[in-house]
Amino acid sequence: MKLFGKLFIAVLIIGILLPFTILKGSDGKPLMSVSDLKLPKLSTPDLPKLPDLGGKNDSASVNDNNVIYKWTDAEGRVQFSSSPPPEGIEFTAKGYDPNTNLIQAVKIPTEEVELKSEETGSGKDVTSLDDISDVYSPEKIEKLFNDAKNIEKLLNDRLKNQSAQIGD
Repeated sequence: MKLFGKLFIAVLIIGILLPFTILKGSDGKPLMSVSDLKLPKLSTPDLPKLPDLGGKNDSASVNDNNVIYKWTDAEGRVQFSSSPPPEGIEFTAKGYDPNTNLIQAVKIPTEEVELKSEETGSGKDVTSLDDISDVYSPEKIEKLFNDAKNIEKLLNDRLKNQSAQIGD
């Protein structure tokens, strides 16, 4: 096996050197020379021109319609609004650029969470992530797919019956 490897490397080297030495073109010169070996020219691509914003920075480009106000009401609930809260309430205002296409990822909490169950509408508290994963269990997802296939089969059967009655 070692002999085969050595022979293979020798044939490879000879094959690479042939165009530079023994193989000649119609003019009698070797097919290739060392000066033919050049690296390609690399350049950076031309970047598109950005539109002139007229010297506006982010805070100047945000107008009153693009501001969200956040405050805590008398009952301790956090409120968000596009209009300022009543006077005397401490608030924070955040401006945003409506032309920005960016959505921050939502982090899934690892500790216990309190959520209202929207599936049952009963207002039952969900107190752990295990209760949430029950809603999306593989068995329930498989049942959902099977139900969808059964509905598709039912609709196809109805179409066949209608076509038969019409006389197609």
